[in-house]
Amino acid sequence: EEDELVVIRAQPLPHYGVPFKPQIPETRTVEVCPFSFDSRDKERQLQKEKKIKELQKGEMPKFKALPLPHFDTINLPKKKVKHVTQIEPFCLETDKRGAVKAQTWKYQLEEKRKQQKEAACFKARPNTVISQEPFVPKKEKKSVAEGLSGSLVQEPFQLATEKRAKERQELERRMAEVEAQKAQLLEEARQQEEEQKKEELTKLRRELVT
Repeated sequence: EEDELVVIRAQPLPHYGVPFKPQIPETRTVEVCPFSFDSRDKERQLQKEKKIKELQKGEMPKFKALPLPHFDTINLPKKKVKHVTQIEPFCLETDKRGAVKAQTWKYQLEEKRKQQKEAACFKARPNTVISQEPFVPKKEKKSVAEGLSGSLVQEPFQLATEKRAKERQELERRMAEVEAQKAQLLEEARQQEEEQKKEELTKLRRELVT
């Protein structure tokens, strides 16, 4: 099938001889009507009164007498017997604590009297000195240096500066151990974090591949 030729038609040029006149819409003026609030209120009041009267006529109550009771059988309500309140002793926490305290004080007083009674009774102890060996003072053993010189041997002593220096060395050694432990823990944490990142990266790559 042969393609249909599209005919292009140019629009006609406007006529410049006649001036353009826009169409002006017609203006409508609002008509003012007389208006009164009094008449409107009176009309509403009349409608309201009319409605109230209609409702009152429709809802007029009808009188209905109640039936008389049968006097052949008189049913009196049963008399309620009220029980007399029984007096019970109070059980206060202060009384309990006072009883426990009195019992404890009584026990302590009996123990004290018993101890005083036992202390008043004199009991002689058995004489064991006769059967024991007599006291013999021990002879002190002197060293060879003391025997030769006849003077006491000077005991070794330690200066305060040496003691402080040793304590300082011990403190520095402990601080170095603590620092080494901290460094080791930090290194282990860093390695563990790197391994965790590698595992997460490997897992992510596997998920992307699948």
